[in-house]
Amino acid sequence: MNTLIHRLLGRAPQARSVPKEPAPSPENPVTIEDGSDNAMRRQLVLVLLRDMIRRHGIAPQWIELQMLVVNSASRGAGLYVRLVIKQWDVRLMNHAQAFQNELLADIARFEPQASQWLHGISWQLEMTDSCPYTSVPDKSFWQEPAKQPAPPQQATAVTPASPATLPVTSTPENDTLEDLNQLFFIRDREISRAAASHGPVDYEKTQPSPL
Repeated sequence: MNTLIHRLLGRAPQARSVPKEPAPSPENPVTIEDGSDNAMRRQLVLVLLRDMIRRHGIAPQWIELQMLVVNSASRGAGLYVRLVIKQWDVRLMNHAQAFQNELLADIARFEPQASQWLHGISWQLEMTDSCPYTSVPDKSFWQEPAKQPAPPQQATAVTPASPATLPVTSTPENDTLEDLNQLFFIRDREISRAAASHGPVDYEKTQPSPL
């Protein structure tokens, strides 16, 4: 219709200009690319998640990590951690909240700036045939009071062995610490390289303020 009107008036329709999407860059992280800040953050979360799973004796194949790039109107660009449950186990379901809180605490301890780019953690269930519950129970089931879990048992104190008798071997704790040190070494090197590219900053001499 608009084209017909333009023809009758003797004017050719003008093409609309479509704004281009900004290209991915370190300043505009819309993807997770090798060598980017998001890639290093993903590796950090992965190392901490694996260490936490090993520390608590959870089967590694039960939980899968996915990192989602998000862009919030209020917080800007960032990452969202998604924990995909691949195996049904009632113990994992009961302790999911505690698991999430501990993982968030580990991330914040090793990356103090995590609150600026970590937008949250979500859970997704991708269990095929392992879950015994295939239908939602009747409303009477939800009206009954839920059973409270038993309090955790106190661990028995064990006297540590003398340091002289402990062999010096490679342990999972040492491997995790080595991976984290390597990550932070790469990050610090990139920060130093970026600062050097801008040249030294000249500061004025400090002068005493008049009384």
